[in-house]
Amino acid sequence: MEWRNLHFSIVFTTVFLLGLITFNGIDIPTVNLEHTGPPTSSGGEDMKYYPRPKAVPGVAESLAMWEEQKARLDRMNSVCDRLNRTRNFDRENGFFRRFLVDDTNGVLFSYIPKVGCTTWKGVFNRISSKHKENRIPGHLSRLSRYDDTGRAKRLREYKKVLFVRDPIVRFLSAYLSKFTNLRGLQKTWERMFGIHIVNKYRPGSDGIRQEFVGKQTNERPFLNITLTEFIQFIVDKTDAYPLTEITDHWLPQNIVSHVCEIRYDFIGKYENLAVEAPFVLNWLGLSSVVGFPKVHPSSAAKALADKYASVSLTYINAIRKYYEEDFEIFGYDSRDTPLKIAHALFDIDL
Repeated sequence: MEWRNLHFSIVFTTVFLLGLITFNGIDIPTVNLEHTGPPTSSGGEDMKYYPRPKAVPGVAESLAMWEEQKARLDRMNSVCDRLNRTRNFDRENGFFRRFLVDDTNGVLFSYIPKVGCTTWKGVFNRISSKHKENRIPGHLSRLSRYDDTGRAKRLREYKKVLFVRDPIVRFLSAYLSKFTNLRGLQKTWERMFGIHIVNKYRPGSDGIRQEFVGKQTNERPFLNITLTEFIQFIVDKTDAYPLTEITDHWLPQNIVSHVCEIRYDFIGKYENLAVEAPFVLNWLGLSSVVGFPKVHPSSAAKALADKYASVSLTYINAIRKYYEEDFEIFGYDSRDTPLKIAHALFDIDL
């Protein structure tokens, strides 16, 4: 009997302390996403892709994460204030479409193309499916579907989350996926931008243009836009590109997310996605609903040296300058790009 009482006291004290820690605003992150048992749901759930978290680390990791968050948010606010960015802006409907909504837990997730947005859409699709709230079958719940009052209320009251990525790697990821996949998507982007790029930046391209113009999309040859040509196209534009669901693949992340106008509560980094994604899902109260898929190495990060090696330093510096505000606001070092290229090409220790 004494052992039972002692055992009960230990369990009760442990549960009480964990509850007290959470009540005081320190959530315990979940970082181990391995699923060791068979699926327990009868709903045909893909447990391999959406595993249930099973490990709960100590408080130290959580405190370190929040200290890092405070540093990121302080930096963002400081740079935005220095840039004199107003907190008032015209919120076009396209902006609202980039916010995924979970009304059950009061969450707004702002996705940026080429920052794991397809994975995050999959996660929120599962969340929406589980909660079945205001759900339109086959569609994500987006902020754009609410009226002005509903949007303002959610922007004011919900937890707002954003993930960002090294600007140079993100730009390369956009180039690789849109201009080098040798499929229909590449031809679509070449139809929208390729002819203009070839006309302006590829001498002696008359023959290519004649082959391309006047033919059906599936009959057109690939233009094979180079990374240098795409950089020239981006940085030579005298007027700012409007924010659309196409240009948001390369426009600076601070413009796509309106980070200086929206007071985000959490800014995660793609480079630490395997840790920060489960952490933020736990903080949002969603880790019992859905896990985060296994994170695979980025093909763009691996191709960084190989692809940028063909680009002159002039254009590397030009694209670094184009993303200058992203580097400052989100705490990335613009000097990393040439250093990484040199390290990969010449095996130089950084």
